[in-house]
Amino acid sequence: MNWERSKGTLKVRLSGSFNLQRVREVERLLEGVERVEIDLSASRFVDTEAVAFLYRLKRSGKEVILKNPPEILYKLLSVLRISPFFRQGMNQEP
Repeated sequence: MNWERSKGTLKVRLSGSFNLQRVREVERLLEGVERVEIDLSASRFVDTEAVAFLYRLKRSGKEVILKNPPEILYKLLSVLRISPFFRQGMNQEP
């Protein structure tokens, strides 16, 4: 996992699964952050802990941008009726 923090924005590029371990790593970086950009281009697996984390993050008032998410993630967020809460980024580097 690579990350960068600048002017209230946390940019994270995950390598591998977005799971409980990654959630805990990202949570440690959130202090003073208003916007979170998560690049999922190298992630093939997103578990329920990550989905719950995204929901909690959004409910906390932070802007959440998911870059290059797996299509299945947006299908899941749609089924859960929470997809409108997340912005999808274009194919950009974090």
